[in-house]
Amino acid sequence: MKVPLQKYWDVQKKYLAPFKKRVILLAFLLASGTVLLVVTPLIIENYINLAIQDSSLEDLSGFFRAILRLFTDNDTIFPVLIFLASAYIFLMFIQQAVSLFSVYVGQNLSWSSTNMLRSDLTEHCVKLDMTFHNEHKPGEMIEKIDGDINTLAQFLSQFSIQLVTSLLLIIGVLVTFFVKHWTLGLSFSAFTLLAIIVMYKMRNFSVKSWEKQREASADMFGTIEESLSAIEDIRANGGVSNAMRKFFHYSKINYKSFHRALVRDQLFVITIWGIIALINTLVFAPSIPLFNKGIITLGTIFLVQVYAGILLRPIFVITRQMQNLQKAGASIDRINKLFQTETKIEDNGTEEIIPGPIAIEFDDLSFSYLEDEYVLNNISFKIEPGKTLGIVGHTGSGKTTISRLLFRLYDIKPDNGSIKLNDIAVNDIALNDLRDKISYVTQSVELFQASVRENISLFDERIPDQRIESILLDIGLGDWFDKLPKGLNTIISSSEHGISAGEAQLLALARVFIKSPNLVVLDEASSRLDPVTENLLERAIEKLLINRTGIIIAHRLSTLQKVDEILIIDKGNILEYGKREDLEKDTDSKFYHLLQTGEIEELLK
Repeated sequence: MKVPLQKYWDVQKKYLAPFKKRVILLAFLLASGTVLLVVTPLIIENYINLAIQDSSLEDLSGFFRAILRLFTDNDTIFPVLIFLASAYIFLMFIQQAVSLFSVYVGQNLSWSSTNMLRSDLTEHCVKLDMTFHNEHKPGEMIEKIDGDINTLAQFLSQFSIQLVTSLLLIIGVLVTFFVKHWTLGLSFSAFTLLAIIVMYKMRNFSVKSWEKQREASADMFGTIEESLSAIEDIRANGGVSNAMRKFFHYSKINYKSFHRALVRDQLFVITIWGIIALINTLVFAPSIPLFNKGIITLGTIFLVQVYAGILLRPIFVITRQMQNLQKAGASIDRINKLFQTETKIEDNGTEEIIPGPIAIEFDDLSFSYLEDEYVLNNISFKIEPGKTLGIVGHTGSGKTTISRLLFRLYDIKPDNGSIKLNDIAVNDIALNDLRDKISYVTQSVELFQASVRENISLFDERIPDQRIESILLDIGLGDWFDKLPKGLNTIISSSEHGISAGEAQLLALARVFIKSPNLVVLDEASSRLDPVTENLLERAIEKLLINRTGIIIAHRLSTLQKVDEILIIDKGNILEYGKREDLEKDTDSKFYHLLQTGEIEELLK
């Protein structure tokens, strides 16, 4: 079993490795600042010893006498005081500059490393199967990916370095105390050891509380996202008060969990500061008797007081880092849980689909999202390369499930039938190649708050503008495009340059033209369109399906006029399957009656 600190080290080692130069620079800056913190009080000690009455250069430490001899042979005190004061001011200026640069480098390193972690975690979650995404709300995922990683920002880049430099500062101060007198060294060593032991014992005091708080925060943001996504329906159906009650419920849970974690955090801080309060006693208790006996000077007493304050700094830094460690512990555990979540879609395929229209075969296929609740029952049909299949059925009949299984958004069990493309089982095809050769257009098109170019190319900068403009003209969006104030650079939004549902569908088809797949699946793409826009869409679809295999999940009969075959499905069972021309001539066929009534729901009653 790994030791508890191993998980922190694993994360740091992985995400700081690409930034070795910046890590070394930050370590150098922090070490330099540590040295300056130890050296500058020594200057003040010698300044005080030299400035008091009846003092001479002989009262200076040997180190400072040697330094002064390099600059002057004058044994008078005043020039030496000027030199010591100037040296102190100069070193303090350098110390502040080093401190400022350390903050800059630390922040830069923090964001660079956490952005890598954020990118890896996002990519991992995107690749997880739909079962995972159905169980986790988008708002919850945003909070986990962004919120937890923000908690790690300072910890990831500075924890180890600040811990080491703080320990070095403590060692430097204690060594100086021992040099001055063993009593001082022993007293402050005992205090420091006690403080470090207590901090170590309490390092995990609030980890579980912070982990529960992060979970509560994720639930709250998930509720916010869910309510905002459905704001139109909530308002239209008078559900605002209910939505607010739900929000207040999760907000209350989040507040209580945050309060509980904060209280445990503050108990940790109070304990540490209680120990630190002992240092005020240690400053004067051993110093005054030593001074009265002439063992140490007045400057040394001042040095002890300054060093006592300096000693608070690394202890406070270690305390703060231990707090960050507790918060980071909760975040790292949650991040690791996400990384350890494995997709149920295994990508072990090595086969590739050859260019050109695809042959499709569903062979005795059954599928269930939940155990023993099948949405498809023994489905079998074939589509020849270059042909188009129209699928008809009411809501919940299993139409969309067929398209999802083609993409392997879900996987079928080995004993529940098979799907083959060009006589190759979909599980044997490399997943990237499979999804690269198929395009899927739904009735609910997702558009980004981005430019027209980025929405069509899906942020692929390699696609030339001329090709995008040609496609827009070809699918009937030429007039719309000409009215855009900035052409392809126009930002799509819900304001002045927002677009209608029909234009959104046509933009979705433009994406397919850009991709140029072998198989196109249209899932009720014209269900919400007016007749004029539907006519534009149908012409675009006709062009799109040239030399391609197609599946059209129908909502309106007009979209089935040019398909080659018809499949009628109800409650996961095929009711009818055959060539469109044959079915529309057969007065006994369900499709014939569908053409007469025009009502899918009436047909399937």
